[in-house]
Amino acid sequence: MRIQITEVLDPQAKVVTFDSPAGSAWGCWHSSMEPEAGAYDVELEVPDVVTSWALTTGPDLIAGEYSRREVTLRGSVQSVGDDAVVALRIDRDIVLVEVAADTTEASIGDSVEFTTSNVLLYPYTI
Repeated sequence: MRIQITEVLDPQAKVVTFDSPAGSAWGCWHSSMEPEAGAYDVELEVPDVVTSWALTTGPDLIAGEYSRREVTLRGSVQSVGDDAVVALRIDRDIVLVEVAADTTEASIGDSVEFTTSNVLLYPYTI
């Protein structure tokens, strides 16, 4: 996912705010290099098990404010694995999420929305 870091909120914890094609949010930078404002390609990871989500409509979304300590994601289900891992398409990217067994069932093509406590950002070079 291509993001633009807009601000480093906490250099010690590597908490950043960022813009993406699907919206603006905050996340925890995971790299040996220090986060700085600028454009990066990252893998976005949801560290929490998703325990509930809503079937919804609307454009893909990544949104959240650090002051609330949450990030909301919305995307379309691309695949559902036997191991409780669901692949979501958010804009042009795939984000894998682990879902709890009692989470509302979603089918391929469904749009789902959920909130998590944070997202992890792993930069990479193409």
